[in-house]
Amino acid sequence: MRIRDAVTPRGQVLAIIPLEPALDSTVTLEVRRQLQQIMEFGYHNLILDMSQVNSFDSAGIGILVSTLKRCRMAKGNLALCHVPEMVQLALEIASIEQILPIFKTEAEAIANFPH
Repeated sequence: MRIRDAVTPRGQVLAIIPLEPALDSTVTLEVRRQLQQIMEFGYHNLILDMSQVNSFDSAGIGILVSTLKRCRMAKGNLALCHVPEMVQLALEIASIEQILPIFKTEAEAIANFPH
């Protein structure tokens, strides 16, 4: 994962993380480990760029929910951007979009990142 820094208009430091094409059971442990390492490095506000994701299942939902919980426990937050339609549909079916902010673009996510 190649992360980048960004700062919101309110001064929150964010890590923008582009995800690999698979966010499913084939990569669950590795993705969780990588996200945990990023948080251990000191980032508690994360934006996950989902633009490359083309494989998504319930394990992917689990990764998002557990990462959201870890961010909030650390007084941070998690948001998604560039969410493919099939992922958006899965999140709606699981009612995740009610607790996880989803933005169309990275710029929109930075500008409106929840505090």
